[in-house]
Amino acid sequence: MDLSKMKELVGQESSSTTLRHNISISDVRHWCEVIKEDDRNYKEFGDSVTTAPNAMLMAWTMPPLWSAQPRPPTEPHELVIEELESAGYKVGLGIALEQKFLLPVNIGDRLSYTVTLAGLSSAEVETSLGAGYRIDLDYTFTNQDGNVVSQQKYTVAQMKSIQLQH
Repeated sequence: MDLSKMKELVGQESSSTTLRHNISISDVRHWCEVIKEDDRNYKEFGDSVTTAPNAMLMAWTMPPLWSAQPRPPTEPHELVIEELESAGYKVGLGIALEQKFLLPVNIGDRLSYTVTLAGLSSAEVETSLGAGYRIDLDYTFTNQDGNVVSQQKYTVAQMKSIQLQH
């Protein structure tokens, strides 16, 4: 594992990724059902619904869990994760998330995002679940007009295994 090579990627931003689909009422309905949301603004699911829960941004932007044509990692954060996984750090655990919602997300919006590799620990860090490398990621979400709707700081511990304590 070449930590210095990975450190060179810190500060670099990914290319922009655009969601495959516009934000839809059915997406909102599924989200509300999963979290048992009883907010009438989202429960109506009629033409009067115009906004969507901002907390869904990460869910909407997740890549497909499976693809018939897997894509090799090319973005800075993907390359670091791949390098750590190759070195045996195969367990990625989200340990912190800070979210700023700057504009509403509307039904019909077509969102895009970029990821900046904001930080990488210089050595293993100890967590209550075990040792691993800390990766700090900064996400910027924009709408189809280029307006920033959210900024999020996400921290991941990339670990060899998780040690559950009883």
